[in-house]
Amino acid sequence: MCIAAPARILEINDKMATVDFGGVRQQVKLDLVTDVEIDRYVLVHSGYAIEVLTAEEAKESLEAWDELLKVLDEEE
Repeated sequence: MCIAAPARILEINDKMATVDFGGVRQQVKLDLVTDVEIDRYVLVHSGYAIEVLTAEEAKESLEAWDELLKVLDEEE
């Protein structure tokens, strides 16, 4: 199973971006996506942005991740 996480683009430098995963920053490659802009959200898998999200898709994805993290915290 592959999991992609949503991240907000903070900076773009050629085909690389600095993204934010809720406070954790990472460099990701932009080779697989187009129309990227600062403050847009992308799905990231294995260091690559694989999809640019609409505002609604980003909101839904972030809410789903929050729910997953809550469930995992309860299991500990």
